[in-house]
Amino acid sequence: MMFSYDANELVLKPLEKMVKRVEIIRKNPLEAIRLEEELLQREVDLLRKKSQEENDYIKETRRLLDYLLSCCGLRNKEGVEPPMETIILEKTLVKIGTLMALGFGEAGTFIIAKNLESTEGVNPMVPGRKVTCIFGFCDIRNFTDATEILREKVMVFVNQIAEIVHGVCDDFSGSANKNIGDAFLLVWKLPERHPYTGKEVAYRIQDDGETKEITDTEIITKTADMALMSYLKIIANINKSPVIAEYRRHEGLLARLGKHYRVRMGFGLHQGWAIEGAIGTTYKIDASYLSPNVNLASRLEAATKQFGVPILVSGGMIELLSKRFQDECRRIDRVTVKGSKQPIDLWTVDLHPEALAVDGPKRPKD
Repeated sequence: MMFSYDANELVLKPLEKMVKRVEIIRKNPLEAIRLEEELLQREVDLLRKKSQEENDYIKETRRLLDYLLSCCGLRNKEGVEPPMETIILEKTLVKIGTLMALGFGEAGTFIIAKNLESTEGVNPMVPGRKVTCIFGFCDIRNFTDATEILREKVMVFVNQIAEIVHGVCDDFSGSANKNIGDAFLLVWKLPERHPYTGKEVAYRIQDDGETKEITDTEIITKTADMALMSYLKIIANINKSPVIAEYRRHEGLLARLGKHYRVRMGFGLHQGWAIEGAIGTTYKIDASYLSPNVNLASRLEAATKQFGVPILVSGGMIELLSKRFQDECRRIDRVTVKGSKQPIDLWTVDLHPEALAVDGPKRPKD
């Protein structure tokens, strides 16, 4: 009976748990990140529980037990009991899933899921699928100069900015897709069904000559509002960050770019269809989006320099916004952008980020 209990508790139950976790990751690879946080929280809770329960008597008993186990070679020099192989394997599987989710991003979940479903070898060349998204393209200004001046430290410079860009994007239900040196592609995928009501969602978007009828606009409007709001929040955080503010005092940057230098970015925002899938070969692939709409978002960002504004939003994107957000935007021109057959309206949001004060050091709570 004792052997049956040990086999059940130490082998069968942990294996069943691992199978369930692999199944969760197979269905949605992004869940691996949540599972890793879950494992970490579980360990923290166990340590906290042990700390609360231990009294002087238990501590004395534990010291005696540690001594006996160390004499038998069952505990290492630090007095820590080695974890079971099943626990190590479970953590390893979750970490692998987390790395895949981080490497492929939301655009790659379909590729990972398809390969995990298959019993054959890895095949990254999964056909793409058509999706409707909001595409945000943002770029760091004066990056060539910054690279020449900062040299090896330019990686730290980019990653400090990326931490703000990616973090805010995630907070507002978007996903970071590409990191292209000084530029970032952010994506807000529009769902086919409302996540709460289950109603079919459609959009007023011209798609290959067909205009879809709107049956549920609430989730589309909220997603569009969050996409624009994330840009405003990124600009605010870039200007308020004490880490980023340090570059305003960098002697090399000030000498090259002037005494009023500060980190600035340009933003382009557009919506439309795209093909989501793998780009590359079996040697190296990237999960991303291919579409004229992605290119248009990039061109809008590039045009911010010409118009002297931090943000350019397409007229099609403005139509998806709520009335409250539309009222904050200003139409500045109507142009025919390279790669687009139809003229589009260009809108911006008037901002004065220079008026924002840099955050001071956080005071410890009493």
